[in-house]
Amino acid sequence: MDKEQFSAIAPRGTIRRFAAAGAVNTLLFWIFWEILRISPALEILSETGIWAVAWVISCTIAHFTHRYFTFDGRKDVKTTMLGAFTVYAIGGALSTISYELLVSNLDLQIRIIFVINMLIWGLFTWASMRWFVFGYDD
Repeated sequence: MDKEQFSAIAPRGTIRRFAAAGAVNTLLFWIFWEILRISPALEILSETGIWAVAWVISCTIAHFTHRYFTFDGRKDVKTTMLGAFTVYAIGGALSTISYELLVSNLDLQIRIIFVINMLIWGLFTWASMRWFVFGYDD
């Protein structure tokens, strides 16, 4: 699929384009999370702690993915990085709290909890990045 065809299907700034980039970012997040889960970090940090660590690592990658692929580079990188990390800090804190609540209160397989939590916070992140960080307008 060429760029024009992809842009027709998923224009810049849309949730479809965000989801495409987010799928890659989420895969990376999941890999970091899984690696931390099988490492000694799980005993040191707990389930919730490794969620938070994996979140921070993947947020740095995600900022640049969304800057260059989902939205655009019109705004200064320092401005978007500061805004993105503000969004990621809020989302990270709240997603960690919701992850803990889901783990503590639901008798679901841990990876199902992972998916539920990521879907909730992915929507929050897209909206925040689109309107507040990148100020993207069609």
